[in-house]
Amino acid sequence: MPDLRFRTIGLVGCGRGVGTSHLAISLANYLTGVKRKKTAILEWNGHGDFSRIERFAGKHSGRRKAMQQETDPGRNVFCLMDVDYYKMADPSVLAFCLGQDYRYVILDHGEASQSSLCECVRCDLKILVGSLNEWKAEAFLEILEQAGNMDKSWKLAVMSGGEETRREVERLFRCRLQKIPASVDAFCITPEKIRYFEKLLLGTHM
Repeated sequence: MPDLRFRTIGLVGCGRGVGTSHLAISLANYLTGVKRKKTAILEWNGHGDFSRIERFAGKHSGRRKAMQQETDPGRNVFCLMDVDYYKMADPSVLAFCLGQDYRYVILDHGEASQSSLCECVRCDLKILVGSLNEWKAEAFLEILEQAGNMDKSWKLAVMSGGEETRREVERLFRCRLQKIPASVDAFCITPEKIRYFEKLLLGTHM
């Protein structure tokens, strides 16, 4: 039997446009394409990005119909590159996924709020995504100040920003920021991304 103590992964972003969904999709493709683990990703926000992804990248209609016949939560699911995407998911969809043979269930919480942070806490692994760019850093730093007592199961990931700024933030908040590799394609897993995800998941149960 696989070790399922680490099964749900929640990602929440400190503001819009910091790369939360991009990172979630990249992580899902890493888990399926490299680790060969069956993975679902749930749109746990109201942004509607998954519908746009489906329209742009296409859909596997045969797989979608099969899941529709199996259960009602399957009505909003499509598959791309072996990852199952659940659009506009809710607790009933999460319960459904946890009852399936998914090894990992990723929840994209979207932009950070009091409610999304509280919901993300329920996941086995929590990833806070931020940016250290001058025009986006304020939201990230505010959340770090508010969440100074984050437990060690939280991972802090930053999409951009200089090394000097990153080291200063680490010193001020006594935390570890993991810099996300530059990526233009969330579906392409490069050696640099593999090294990053191995480090991000270090200490978890694969």
